[in-house]
Amino acid sequence: MITVYLVGPLFTEADQRQRRLEGERLRRELTARHLEYQLISPIDLPLNEGGASAPEAIFEADYHYQCEATHVFFDLANEDTGSHMALGILLEKKLSGKPIHLYPVYSDSRISRNQAAGLDCPIGYNAFVIGGLKANTIPVYFSFDQACDQFLKDLETPG
Repeated sequence: MITVYLVGPLFTEADQRQRRLEGERLRRELTARHLEYQLISPIDLPLNEGGASAPEAIFEADYHYQCEATHVFFDLANEDTGSHMALGILLEKKLSGKPIHLYPVYSDSRISRNQAAGLDCPIGYNAFVIGGLKANTIPVYFSFDQACDQFLKDLETPG
């Protein structure tokens, strides 16, 4: 079974709308392919309704689902500390040899503006984070749709 986890900030109306759109596309694509899957989007978890959950409960739920995940999408453009913590946890999973597919997304319009060269342009991305992705040959995507298209191709390729 495929277990997909969506990582990204949930604090603004725009963040929440984006997480819902991502979930809708993934459900549509996976259902159309008749695949057995579990999709975990924290926006849909009861812990995130109303903002009354204890931080410990949020960590435990997110960590549990991250450990189960086989495929993870990350919205990293907003430099959300929770998203970066999740990236560290899941990068460690990959480094320890456990099966995981990571799809980091930097959907920042400044990357393509002024002929900037990808993530190596001077717009403030943390070199440790970018270096961790590059050192582990994890491709970076510039939109969720681009990452999702690659995810769907990866599902078609055995292994």
